[in-house]
Amino acid sequence: MSKKLSVEIVSPERELWAGEGDMVIAKTTDGEIGVQPGHVPVLALLAPGAVVRVIGGRENGEVRAAAHGGFISVSDGNRVSILAEVAELAEDVDVSRAKAALAAAESEGISLEDAEAQARVARARSRLQAAGESV
Repeated sequence: MSKKLSVEIVSPERELWAGEGDMVIAKTTDGEIGVQPGHVPVLALLAPGAVVRVIGGRENGEVRAAAHGGFISVSDGNRVSILAEVAELAEDVDVSRAKAALAAAESEGISLEDAEAQARVARARSRLQAAGESV
């Protein structure tokens, strides 16, 4: 039997999901990272509006979550922790509300200096991507 990763996705409010998976893919501030069993220990910042995927995490083969701010931690013993400031599982995303939020944020006219508006757009896009919607 092959080794599995022990994965948890948590926010300050609650644990969103915990279980086993074959691979975790997450977008960090340094680029996308893929973690499989036996990976070296790592601590990295999640990119704004990151989508986290746990391959082999459910019967359907994948757990997806939108994660806004926070860290991915890979420790010895094949443990992966996604510690997000705000996180939402794909099945919990209200797609119509996320589309409305994206449209509203984009209509405000985003400038490179407006970090808050950029963050709102990134959050809305990641929620839609986690839900499997094209953006």
